[in-house]
Amino acid sequence: MSLRSRVEETMKRSVMAWLLTAILLIALTGYAGAETQDRSEPGRIASLDDLAAARIGVSTGSVQAIQVEERFPDAEIFYFTTDVDMLNALRANKIDAFASAEVPIRLMAAQNPDLTYLHEWLGDGMQVAAVFPKTTGGKALCDQFSAFIREIRQNGVYDEIQDIWFGEDEEKRVVPDLYSLPAVNGTLRMAMDTAFVPFVYIKEGRPVGVDVDTAVRFCREYGYGLEVVPMDFSGVIPSVITGKVDFACSGIAVTAERAESVLFSEPTCESGSVLAILKTREAAGPAEENSFWSGIIDSFHKTFIRENRWKLFAEGVKTTLLITVLSILSGTALGFLVFMLCRNGNVVANGVTRFSVWLVQGMPMVVLLMILYYVIFGNSAISGIAVAVIGFTLTFGASVFGLLKTGVGTVDPGQYEAAYALGYSNRRTFFRIILPQVLPHVMPAWQGEIVGLIKATAIVGYIAVQDLTKMGDIVRSRTYEAFFPLIAVTVIYFVLEGLVSFAVSRVRFRMDLRKRGPERILRGVNTREKDCGAI
Repeated sequence: MSLRSRVEETMKRSVMAWLLTAILLIALTGYAGAETQDRSEPGRIASLDDLAAARIGVSTGSVQAIQVEERFPDAEIFYFTTDVDMLNALRANKIDAFASAEVPIRLMAAQNPDLTYLHEWLGDGMQVAAVFPKTTGGKALCDQFSAFIREIRQNGVYDEIQDIWFGEDEEKRVVPDLYSLPAVNGTLRMAMDTAFVPFVYIKEGRPVGVDVDTAVRFCREYGYGLEVVPMDFSGVIPSVITGKVDFACSGIAVTAERAESVLFSEPTCESGSVLAILKTREAAGPAEENSFWSGIIDSFHKTFIRENRWKLFAEGVKTTLLITVLSILSGTALGFLVFMLCRNGNVVANGVTRFSVWLVQGMPMVVLLMILYYVIFGNSAISGIAVAVIGFTLTFGASVFGLLKTGVGTVDPGQYEAAYALGYSNRRTFFRIILPQVLPHVMPAWQGEIVGLIKATAIVGYIAVQDLTKMGDIVRSRTYEAFFPLIAVTVIYFVLEGLVSFAVSRVRFRMDLRKRGPERILRGVNTREKDCGAI
């Protein structure tokens, strides 16, 4: 490598290091400020009437969103993904209250001294039930599940389950062994959002909660195995409708509109919707005086050490890397193959390729993934990881095709004529003369596409993939912290991008003919005078 190249590489790494340090300092400063700031006195809210024109947060696709719209027509409604997101928005004074089911709000308030809720329900109460597809098999399974619920209501098991997961004794909440189920009548696939305490959440690396406990007891009673399919809540009911899963349990409230598309079982839980608000300073009590570093250490322990949550991040990193590497390899191969089919001007191949590239590149990635998962592969048992690889292969392949087309277009056509005059074939001309000149120009852009691909994988949680970002959401749902888990995920992404970029830069260097040293140029050439027949 030349001195100039070494200087440029060193400067590039120094800038990246300074940039990463600055981002971490800003994030940690914001984290410390959020933990220690003296929150201004919130308005005193005593009843639902005090929120008639307030800013209210709701979860996207939840029954609470409908109830808030009906109860507060003049309110400004904000949509979030999880209750933890709404809690942190409430603390940041971005909203005045947020709506959720009473049970999770009660448990959240028990772990967050500054939080409380209005004990007046938004509606007449709601019933939570399991969801089944409107098919013959779905109807039979729904009837079987409903019969089980009626049975445990009579023999006291239902009350036992409610006491375990709605009570305060953590020792009773035992992680079920999903692999010990008999499975003599087959294995059922159950969709659930694993960030909805206490209905479904992750403890010690495995799903637990009211719905998990109920489903496990049902499967054990009727001889089924159980496979949990984690996903975002917005994808739970679509997965049931399209047949991706056999049923779903995820704190799903029964509504008339949902009943038009799916079958509901006997209620597994009955509750109501409430609004969570912040306490006044007097009611919340004096704020704890924690030093900056003690707060960091405590957050690190909760995020990584408690319940071995570091294993969740490790699993997420493995999934993210798997999707990234497979997409890079298959996307590069696809883009190169398509370019080879089109490079000589085949009319049909070029027409199909232009339309496909326009379609793939013009569609938002999350939409493409959801169409692949719920529509194209809707009736298939293909996993979310496989669908993610297919989706990113298409987009990355389109990018590689564009890079090759642009790079080859910069080569002087006269080189083809010279090669043909020397007796080279069309294919040999491309691989021996044209491609070696193109690669040094397209490799930097190819490396940039790879970095973009790593970051783009953060959306695969929409199609039931537990990637790094989704694992961060799961941890946040247990720690009720917004800053530290997000900072941890950010740092891990920086490390992954650095490692992948380093590996790709090594490949770039090996493929750049302009950076060959004398040893590589003269490889295979005998330069010793005595061996050259000199006299």
